[in-house]
Amino acid sequence: MSLLDQALLPNGVPDEPGEDDRPGHLQLAVRNLHHDQYAARAAREFTSTSLRAWALEHLIGDTAVVVSELVTNAVRHGVDDADDADDADDPASVRSAEPVKVMICRTERSVVCAVTDPSPRGPQLRDPDYEAENGRGLQVIQGISHTWGWSPLQTRGKAVWAAFTISPSSPARERRLEPCP
Repeated sequence: MSLLDQALLPNGVPDEPGEDDRPGHLQLAVRNLHHDQYAARAAREFTSTSLRAWALEHLIGDTAVVVSELVTNAVRHGVDDADDADDADDPASVRSAEPVKVMICRTERSVVCAVTDPSPRGPQLRDPDYEAENGRGLQVIQGISHTWGWSPLQTRGKAVWAAFTISPSSPARERRLEPCP
């Protein structure tokens, strides 16, 4: 079992700030989400609650947008891809047996948000179609986060993650978003 697989076992929000704020200490918050139209909203609320508990309010806006995009992708693509790859007679059983999980991890210098889903297929960053109504989520994630990527899980599926730097001197990071032509 990978380290990420082990870290995903607990479920809950972080302790109050200051309780365990030692340098080099890892703080973790994990939540299972239902596969429905409210998953992204629940993920944003969970992210806001977790970051407030860690006194990182300045990261809430950007982090909530990224987590919302990651969860939307997991529910839209990750669960359906796993259903298509699964030979089970009842695809709904895969959905209920393997939830999408949101993990927010804080270290002294960064916050990493990871979303897991049962699909082994990794996300693919593509050039945006300026006339399409969707397909820009990974572009948004790339533009807002410090870095992002994905990793396969040993159990099943993958984790797609994005990292944000915690800078005591400058809470807001310059974004790399460009205007559309």
